[in-house]
Amino acid sequence: MAFPLSQRDSARGIPDAILAGLAGIAVAALGPLAAMAPRGLPVWAILIALVGLSGLARRGALGRLQRAMPGTAVVLAFLVLASLSILWSPSPRAGLTVVEIGYIGLGALAGGAWLSSLPGVEARRLTGLFLLGVFAGVLLFAVEAALDFPLHRWWNHVPAGVEIAETNVPKRTAVLLCLLVWPAAMALDRAGRRGLAVALPAVFAAACLLLTSRSAMLGIAVGGVAFALAVWSPSLVRGALAAVLGVAFAFVLPLVLLFDRVLNLDGADWLFRSAQHRVEIWGMAASRALETPFFGQGIDASRALEPDGAVSRFGTLTDSLLPLHPHNAFLQVWLELGALGALLALAAALLLLLGTGQMERRLQPFALALFASALAMASTAYGIWQAWWMGGMLAAGLMLRLAARTPAGGE
Repeated sequence: MAFPLSQRDSARGIPDAILAGLAGIAVAALGPLAAMAPRGLPVWAILIALVGLSGLARRGALGRLQRAMPGTAVVLAFLVLASLSILWSPSPRAGLTVVEIGYIGLGALAGGAWLSSLPGVEARRLTGLFLLGVFAGVLLFAVEAALDFPLHRWWNHVPAGVEIAETNVPKRTAVLLCLLVWPAAMALDRAGRRGLAVALPAVFAAACLLLTSRSAMLGIAVGGVAFALAVWSPSLVRGALAAVLGVAFAFVLPLVLLFDRVLNLDGADWLFRSAQHRVEIWGMAASRALETPFFGQGIDASRALEPDGAVSRFGTLTDSLLPLHPHNAFLQVWLELGALGALLALAAALLLLLGTGQMERRLQPFALALFASALAMASTAYGIWQAWWMGGMLAAGLMLRLAARTPAGGE
């Protein structure tokens, strides 16, 4: 028996309504998720990849995935190298790391293509939900900081007597919100709220002065400078960032060895202790990277390298040379995947950076500020393959794409 046309249309609309609901939940949850449970971002990344693929399939728009073919080819080549390096990596979770990089890449490909295909009215709806979520997350985090993080203590099982502000629990939130404020600012600008768009990162920068996350302070400060300069000349900032990428990937090993072995900055009294320790970590990682300069020590090797007699000024080394990672993305790529990995990572980063030049000129400062913030923080903190950190950068990039897709106020 054939169903009436209206019933068939209604039946076909049910999956679309489900997808719209899931997409709304995903974008609205970003702010609270960053504020309370940053380690839930890998689940968010998987959800957005599935929503993106399903949304493209429903619209018959899977062909849009081909538009990102140059970047996709570079990422696939990187994944092939990382997969092969499992064979010589000392890390027992090397395979899982490759899987995590893979689904983050899929989220970027599918999520980006899907957001680019959204009708303007749907993009505006999702952008509004994203802004509500970010404001809620920032407010929640501010209240938490004022009250000594009671919810964070409960969620992470931190005893009342422990100084939580010095732990990674609030610092993860700080760096994630540092990323998310830039697409939120772009969304406000698209809505005709230019003053609020400029004020949001400025307010967050002021709030960072009350926190202990120096990486968040650095990220928002570098992003703010990049934004101000890009308002004047986006091409100048893009060229400067491209030069920084090139120099960092090409010369990170001799530079950190200069800091550690020649200038002895790990013992410089004018540096705070964590910075001194970071210089020492960089020197140890660079020395090991030079042992395997072409293909590296293997993906995720940073967390499992034997000390081999190395001694730290800042604490006894146990079963691993490094505290999980070198705290520098360029150095970690060189250490784990060698020159070939560094070349592929540089190509991927440059493609992403050059893509900002395809945006409207008015929007480019926000995109460049996000890129600069992420670059600054990836150079000084966290392992580049940590799933929550990759998920945070993915989320910020996708929300930037969403904000750019949203019609300007009045359109």
